[in-house]
Amino acid sequence: RTFRQAQVYLKEKNSLLPLSKKELYLAGLLLYWGEGAKTTPSATSLSNTNPKIVKFFVYWLKEILKIPMSKIMVKIHLYSDMNINQETEYWSSILKLPITQFKKPYIKQSTLSGLTYKSFGHGTCNIMVYNRDLTEKIIQGINVISDRYSNLT
Repeated sequence: RTFRQAQVYLKEKNSLLPLSKKELYLAGLLLYWGEGAKTTPSATSLSNTNPKIVKFFVYWLKEILKIPMSKIMVKIHLYSDMNINQETEYWSSILKLPITQFKKPYIKQSTLSGLTYKSFGHGTCNIMVYNRDLTEKIIQGINVISDRYSNLT
């Protein structure tokens, strides 16, 4: 960070933190609204390459929605030239979830080395919780926000 960015960061940190549980709940809803999968009524699922986003989502599930860590499943999407065991260990360590909660990874036939933009370089991590009631709570929470604020322009 530049000095200027560090100053802005500090100002934002002092202004925004700490977040209340309600604010964290809203942050998770908005993250899910933008990044979550909404096609399976019995599964809450979010995929991203950014470890910070994935970690926040797991934190949100565990701390705000009170989902036991044992109910959180992971599926990583990798490229054919990536080390499956190394990347699985990476995501397991980052998320503090055992490898037993990882499904068989999806391997794309293309290569990471062939990409122009390599993102964070550890593939895409998909977090899943199979719980219809949880999915309905999240989707209806998003609908409440959408219904209230989408017609204000």
